[in-house]
Amino acid sequence: MRAMAFDIDGTLAGGDMQVSERSCRVLARLPAAGITPITITGRALPAARLPLESVGTPGYVVGCGGGIAISTPGQDVLFRRPMPPAVVDEVLGIAEEFGLVPTVFGDEELYATTRDDRSARILEASNLHRRVVVTDDLRGVEAIKMMVQGPKDHLDRITPRIKARFPTMHRSLPEFFETSAPGADKKPAILDVLDRIGVEASDCMGFGDGENDVAWLEAIGHPIAMGNARDDVKAVAGRVIGPNTDDGVARFLEDWLG
Repeated sequence: MRAMAFDIDGTLAGGDMQVSERSCRVLARLPAAGITPITITGRALPAARLPLESVGTPGYVVGCGGGIAISTPGQDVLFRRPMPPAVVDEVLGIAEEFGLVPTVFGDEELYATTRDDRSARILEASNLHRRVVVTDDLRGVEAIKMMVQGPKDHLDRITPRIKARFPTMHRSLPEFFETSAPGADKKPAILDVLDRIGVEASDCMGFGDGENDVAWLEAIGHPIAMGNARDDVKAVAGRVIGPNTDDGVARFLEDWLG
């Protein structure tokens, strides 16, 4: 095994949306075992790089759902793929049509037309409590990723219509859909990073839980699903481990590393 890749929300992060010290400590053991750690997440860069940088672990960070990637600790940019304005307009149109709350992810900041709603609180908690920047001009922000939010039951009802209109929009959490630039999702992102560091996909182990993890987990040699993962993630996994609420990744790696 030469690389390990980790989703964060629902995977490394617990029910409080924070990555535990225990998880960070076990990630810090990977380089000594000859394994390159990679976080691959929908979070913006400050939260995406925290699990590795908090313990000084060298590795790579894919943020904004595959829209941007950097090395750490140097923060050299491997690639950056903003969303075309026409795609931004399409997502904003879907949000308006279905009564959803849109959020734009920049490189490091999050932008919305309001923060007095549940989606803002969730996004702020999962992005190191960085306050959502309120603006009336979401089209004026260069978007690396976008999310639309609504009540779970509402999203359950309209999911077929959204997927028919926008097949690359994924259900990342029960109350969120997300998308990045065309071709800038997690699968091409992880394959790009692995190619740049000279690691075959067959030599990579990956951990995930959500719909947006299915394609990239299928593309690597050792896909692992969390106990709390969706059924479609478990279906492509070679193994299912404990849930994120019980430090499932840390427990698995502690046993695996010995």
